[in-house]
Amino acid sequence: MFRIPARGRHVTPEPLAVADQLLGAPLATFRRRAVAYVIDLAVFGLVVGSLFLGLSAWSIHRDDPTLLTRLGSAMTGSLEPGSPANTSVTMDIFRLVARRAPGVLPAAVEEPAVQGDSAAIDALMNDRDLTLSFGSGPTRLDRSSDPWLLKLGTDVLLGSFSTFFSWGAFFVGWFTILVRITRGRSLGKALMRIRIVRLDGKPLSWWNAFSRAGGYSASAATAMLGFLEMIWDPNRQTLHDKIAATVVVDAKRRDRSDSR
Repeated sequence: MFRIPARGRHVTPEPLAVADQLLGAPLATFRRRAVAYVIDLAVFGLVVGSLFLGLSAWSIHRDDPTLLTRLGSAMTGSLEPGSPANTSVTMDIFRLVARRAPGVLPAAVEEPAVQGDSAAIDALMNDRDLTLSFGSGPTRLDRSSDPWLLKLGTDVLLGSFSTFFSWGAFFVGWFTILVRITRGRSLGKALMRIRIVRLDGKPLSWWNAFSRAGGYSASAATAMLGFLEMIWDPNRQTLHDKIAATVVVDAKRRDRSDSR
């Protein structure tokens, strides 16, 4: 039978356990940590952004292999406004939105789009233009502007892939794997010669990496004070450092002092 240890039954002192070999190690500066984080964030955006674009293109191509090409021509002005080809692109976009995000379009647009009634779409859009934009939120149509603004979101761009695509989940997963496999030295931190280490001196575990990556949201949720906390904290710990029981050290200076 599972038993709670005696130490887990009552409130007990919880001192900050720091490994002896870590005491006196030089800490990473706020500036170098900030630059390292910006670099890591840029790499994350590039990788996941490329994945987002690739999945979007693949999803749309599976439905209509010609739509992306025709859409590109329409957006670059290669197709004349009001031409049959331009009307066809508009109708196919409306049909895609009606199928993947029902209710976003008004009934007067959605019904002929689903039925493939290009004449009705042409008559409806004869005296107005349509502007497209792309984003990571839900698809929405702004009819208060002139021209109409249709923002295509993940539900339309990704289609069935939108059920598992989450920027937050990818963020936590990316930084969990990155910190664990690099042993605390991501690309940004390696360039800045700094490193994440556990306070108890043990190697970073998957749980440390996961809790630290998830802790970024806690640091951000405190109006970014969780990040700025390292300015006044004695060990320059951020909120996510405290959650994961880690600290960031100056790897270059530490290696130099260890070699003496």
